[in-house]
Amino acid sequence: MARITVLAGTNGAGKSSIAGQALRQAGGAYFNPDEATRQILAANPGLTEDAANALAWQESVRRLRAAIADHTDYAFETTLGGQTVTGLLLAAAAAGHELVIWYCGLDSPERHLARVAARVAGGGHDIPEAKVRTRYETSRANLVRLMPHVTMLRVYDNSAEADPASGQRPAPELVLEIKGGTPSYPRSAVELATTPAWAKPLVARAFQWDAASPARTEA
Repeated sequence: MARITVLAGTNGAGKSSIAGQALRQAGGAYFNPDEATRQILAANPGLTEDAANALAWQESVRRLRAAIADHTDYAFETTLGGQTVTGLLLAAAAAGHELVIWYCGLDSPERHLARVAARVAGGGHDIPEAKVRTRYETSRANLVRLMPHVTMLRVYDNSAEADPASGQRPAPELVLEIKGGTPSYPRSAVELATTPAWAKPLVARAFQWDAASPARTEA
């Protein structure tokens, strides 16, 4: 069965360094709009960053549409902040694609903005503050829409900052996992108690949806 793999999260969440790196280490490839933007700018020095971002986004959507039409595998990165990609992912699931989502989040829009600022200081591209704040809300809302249709979902909290001495950031914490249409983490009160505030609405909706599913109500 064809599979769509989505590396999702608001700008600055760390989806490239966490999920993207893991995917490539496993021998997989994925479309990274940030990398595409840099390549477009390098090939077209007169182009604005906004224009390059738009072209990269359009290419990602084009590839997603092609994968749905051809029933082929596709992996890509997205903020999941808009309606176009979310609608296409719903269409992919309806067409029989497996839908695998790795979602990374942080505990506040301010932390996302700080991570983006750190990236800019290192030569990366900036994202307007208003967009980051809007995506912080819409990205999670769109993830909720997709939950009933996922083959597998893993949500990670990447809020912990790097150790000042070593410069190493702790591994992200798993806060929600859905496999085969059923939540598989958290499964105990102890695990549930560790859920960060930003992810509590996601966990609550996952279990509300699971409890209301036909398989549960008929059991």
